[in-house]
Amino acid sequence: MSEPTAKTFDCVQSMRQTRDRISAEIERMDYRKLVEWLRGHHYEDPLLRGLATKAGQADAQEQPARQSRPD
Repeated sequence: MSEPTAKTFDCVQSMRQTRDRISAEIERMDYRKLVEWLRGHHYEDPLLRGLATKAGQADAQEQPARQSRPD
């Protein structure tokens, strides 16, 4: 049995730190600000790019419904 090697990168710790940083950054944003925040980022990962695009498309589809509602 081989000896365990020391981790040079802890993926779980990195994910948790990133999640906590993003959560703190967006916690007080309303829906509109959150969509703007998503659109304002450049995503290298194709999956994240696709999610940001879909978020924008969903927002565009909801806009006419929001505007046509009487107050």
